[in-house]
Amino acid sequence: MKRIFFIHGLESNNKSSKVVWMQSKGFDVLAPSMDYTTNDLLFSQTLEKVLEFQPHLIVGSSMGGYFASHIGTHYSTTLLLLNPALISRSFEPIIVADGTEKSKIWALLGEQDDLISPIENFKILQNRGATIRMGKHGHRTPIEAFQGVFEDCKKHIGLN
Repeated sequence: MKRIFFIHGLESNNKSSKVVWMQSKGFDVLAPSMDYTTNDLLFSQTLEKVLEFQPHLIVGSSMGGYFASHIGTHYSTTLLLLNPALISRSFEPIIVADGTEKSKIWALLGEQDDLISPIENFKILQNRGATIRMGKHGHRTPIEAFQGVFEDCKKHIGLN
């Protein structure tokens, strides 16, 4: 069974409809609860979970996308980033220095995102060689938009 690690955003939780949908498609999804504001060891603990779980795909939303982008330098896989907080974070969580691995990056950015500039995110992701999709949504990614980019990503990386 293909394994997916899901990292939710700052003001979200691990009970995401995206997790439920991926599980309904037969994927083994690990989606830990992320306490970004009070757990200074969260990044290290999350990295340990990823290394133990060895996912075929890491999906990260907003702050979870920020974490995923750095985890992808320690564990080579494919990342699917949803409006990642690569800029404009409300605070700076403690992370460890980047590693030397290079993960493939897919991204879905909302054209109407008023929290994280899709234009600035696009530039950063483009410089990292990401495959980028733009949606008509805002910061929160609707399940339908997620399903579309997930299916595209899944086909390209052979995640069946």
